[in-house]
Amino acid sequence: MTTLVTIPGIMSDARTWAPVADVLQPHVSAIHVADTTQDATLPEMASRALAQTSGPLIVFAHSMGGRVAMEMGRQAPERIKAMILSSTSAEGPGANELEHRQTRIDAANADMTTYAANWAPKVLCKENAQNDALIAQIRQMVVDCGPEVHERQNLALLHRPDATTYIGDFPFPVLLITGDQDHLLTKEVHDAVAAKIPDATSLVLAGAGHLLPFEQPQAVSETVRNWLQEKSVI
Repeated sequence: MTTLVTIPGIMSDARTWAPVADVLQPHVSAIHVADTTQDATLPEMASRALAQTSGPLIVFAHSMGGRVAMEMGRQAPERIKAMILSSTSAEGPGANELEHRQTRIDAANADMTTYAANWAPKVLCKENAQNDALIAQIRQMVVDCGPEVHERQNLALLHRPDATTYIGDFPFPVLLITGDQDHLLTKEVHDAVAAKIPDATSLVLAGAGHLLPFEQPQAVSETVRNWLQEKSVI
């Protein structure tokens, strides 16, 4: 039977994919939440997820988690039945990324609560940035993550592999989804990734910024379930 592996993004946890996993639960034998808090590199995070599961996998991944998912696809392509990537990218680090990430790390290490309060509204669409309950949920999740994990994950992303060198070999279908107000990982970014994968679909969902699974859980659930059915995965 198939295991659904959910992979959260940076400073995130099981709350990322919980509503979507609930919808898909009847179609899989188990649900595994990947632990991205302990390892120093994305390949190590991927290896951990593979080692802690068995058999065929459907992988759901958001943002940083998408890079972990791609590494899983590189390390064990024969185990992946399908992959859903939300708001992610495939290229290696940018030229000025070190300074940018170090600024983030310093701010979080100085005061994680303030960092979380400032970060949450920036990654939501305009409407959801006014949703006090959603903001509170995201702030708490970031604070729960803690500065040490935040730093480790940022450094892992800073040294991420260039996935564009291997995603063209993926033998499984891939769905890329992003929000129509995601200014970090846009439709153009996803379309470029999809163009490199033999069997890939790129979709944009309305009413969401970068935290698509939090902002539109019902739309994400329906979109993913329909796509998995179309691909005869479930």
